[in-house]
Amino acid sequence: MDELMQQVFDNAYDDAYESFRLRRQTDDTFTRDYLQGLLQSLYVRQGNNWDGRGQTKDMEQSAMIAAAETILTEWERIPLA
Repeated sequence: MDELMQQVFDNAYDDAYESFRLRRQTDDTFTRDYLQGLLQSLYVRQGNNWDGRGQTKDMEQSAMIAAAETILTEWERIPLA
């Protein structure tokens, strides 16, 4: 992965992770099940590249998936503050 694409991934990951973390803390409707459903839809979207997103959008999509997976992994280990 070249430096530009790594930066795109890192920025998108950081944004998605913070968004998911904040929603978990402030939104009672943002449950673990809700995030798992969102993750499943992201997997489907990732596989349905019929519109030719391009490398940048693919990186952003992958970063969002990685952030959601991280939050799910942390869900049980890290209690809400």
